[in-house]
Amino acid sequence: MIRHGRLTLALHLPSRVNLAALCVSLLTLAACTKPGDSGATNTRASGASSTKSGAVSMCALMTKEAVNTILGSSYTKAEARDERSQSSCHYSTETDPAGLSLDMTWIVPDDYSNPAEHAALQQASLGGAKLGGKLEAGMVPGAESASGPLHVASGPVEGVGDEATQNMLLLTARKGDYTLMVQLIPDVMKLMQDSTAGPKVVEQEKNLARAVFSKV
Repeated sequence: MIRHGRLTLALHLPSRVNLAALCVSLLTLAACTKPGDSGATNTRASGASSTKSGAVSMCALMTKEAVNTILGSSYTKAEARDERSQSSCHYSTETDPAGLSLDMTWIVPDDYSNPAEHAALQQASLGGAKLGGKLEAGMVPGAESASGPLHVASGPVEGVGDEATQNMLLLTARKGDYTLMVQLIPDVMKLMQDSTAGPKVVEQEKNLARAVFSKV
């Protein structure tokens, strides 16, 4: 039996901005009520990916200087939270306390007793993010559509790790035993006024995820 099943819940970001509430506000302000099509669910093969995990410290793995180079940002703070099988780093400035969050979890050998359990845990790692996207799609009309308030379609994202999904500008991706959540908090007014702002945020998050995965 699986000893420690884990579902990565994409919406569980303690002490940080909840983008679902932000998008509800956007819909109210912009009067955008057109529903979109449901995002597709991407299912991978049942075999476990080969990238095995080792403990990491996100703030050491991705320093604020490295993040600033990728984003063209100017973060001055990097706050770490490291635990047995997860690590997060929150990047911010005095004028942008919301900033950026990188949250990594990983499967450890104690979590499974055979290859089948290992593969099942890998497949479950994005389950919470996919479910969260479906729930939010029902709560926020048009949120999953490219014509919605964020101008970004929720659902599978290609070219990041072994598999990835995006909803409400929160990118969740997996490479082997590692699962990463990338949340770059955007300027609300800019999202409302500029239809390219949402897609740009997603591209920046994808670039960050690729950079993180290149180091593990």
